Amino acid sequence: MRVLRAVLPTMRKQMSGVVANLGSIGGWSGTPAAGLYCATKAAVAIYTEALYGELAPFGIETTCIEPGYFRTNFLSGGHKVVAQNRLAELDIATESTREGLAAYDHHQPGDPAKGARVIVEALTKTGRCEGRKLPPRLALGRDAVAAIRAALARNQDGLDQWQDVVMTTDHDGVAS
Repeated sequence: MRVLRAVLPTMRKQMSGVVANLGSIGGWSGTPAAGLYCATKAAVAIYTEALYGELAPFGIETTCIEPGYFRTNFLSGGHKVVAQNRLAELDIATESTREGLAAYDHHQPGDPAKGARVIVEALTKTGRCEGRKLPPRLALGRDAVAAIRAALARNQDGLDQWQDVVMTTDHDGVAS
């Protein structure tokens, strides 16, 4: 946010630019043992969506890049922040996430070099991205597309199941 506050006045003045924030597929679903990570990535995405609308009149494109799992050291020991005061009683809910991430370490499907090429092409509108407008949220990786589709379907299902109840909160006389 500080970097954006420093550069946006110049970008608005020149009426052009690209802002790319780094989110994650974690911003689409809360995961046991990764709640704070998921929450911060969701916040980055929503902030980027707000900027998308705010900066468009100035010719500034904005996107939140949301990668899936790429074969890096991200999941390796020393790269994860672990709670100092872990509550053993929560292990029943969080152990599967920790075990899953450990097993996925160095088996992630994404190729970092290929991902970087897509990012460069998207942000510079070259190659496969020539002529395309950046979306507010740019998924990166086959697993990201699958995870986001699953999150959208889960939320659509929940909305559909609760619609009859939640729509009863309007004031009387409000047209439906």
